[in-house]
Amino acid sequence: MEAAKAGLAAVTALGICLVTGCGSSGRAVQSPARPNPLTGIGTAGRVLAVKIDNVGVAQSQQRGLNGADVVYVEQVEGGLSRYLAVYDSSHPPGQVGPVRSARQTDIPILAAYGRVGFAYSGAIPGLLPDLGRANLRNITPATASDLFSNGGSSPTYIQPGQIFSRYNDLAQAQDVGFRFGPGMPGGTPVTSTHAAMPAASFTFTRDGARWRIAVDGHLTSLTTTNIIIEHVQVVPGKYTDHNAGHPDNEVFSVTTGSGTADFYRDGRVWHGRWSKPTDTSPTRYTVNGGLMLLAAGETYV
Repeated sequence: MEAAKAGLAAVTALGICLVTGCGSSGRAVQSPARPNPLTGIGTAGRVLAVKIDNVGVAQSQQRGLNGADVVYVEQVEGGLSRYLAVYDSSHPPGQVGPVRSARQTDIPILAAYGRVGFAYSGAIPGLLPDLGRANLRNITPATASDLFSNGGSSPTYIQPGQIFSRYNDLAQAQDVGFRFGPGMPGGTPVTSTHAAMPAASFTFTRDGARWRIAVDGHLTSLTTTNIIIEHVQVVPGKYTDHNAGHPDNEVFSVTTGSGTADFYRDGRVWHGRWSKPTDTSPTRYTVNGGLMLLAAGETYV
């Protein structure tokens, strides 16, 4: 998420009836499949979010980002960036990573998703109790080292399929605010756009039906269908990291509230607003008071 100029973003399987429901005869009744509210394509599966490294050599080590339904780009300490990637159990990639540490910003973003899985490799000590209290299934090398390559040593990767197989109580994809439609009136033609943080930059260039992504000036294999640039305040975080041998002040992107936003789809841009009254609320995206419709597919926020 681009910082605003003013502020700088169980159901445990006790039985088949708990999963599918039962009729009066006691026999299982299959629940109707729900459309996937994260992409507008296919049906909703269970959800896993993964924190992925995006600094220096990690960019060449990344795996599985193009398999994500939603990717949140967050500012972290030093003005750098990290990815919070969201995956659906109906189409998980084979491997995802490099997995890195959680941040305070992750908690309110994921609150709107319900009790989903959250895979990360550590966090600063002060943040750990907050993560424990959050409505999340925390999946880390400390709780499930066998799910992380190298036992969690960097660089480490996870296989979403293994996580979905082990944890069948993860929440199904639900409405977090995205709306999809075959077309959206208005907009201004655009072939590329740029978003920047103090020490990270992203360029999105139209390539056929998709946007191709360059990070810090380097073209990557990453692509997306939609781009939402939320202008948010970036403020000092609650905790300071001392693990590097010196104080490193973490930052927090304020994604609950409201602000302006830019929406990119189909080679056009619309300027509007975002609004999220509480952490658990869906984010409402609007243009001139009406809902912004995205193209069916993946979204970078």
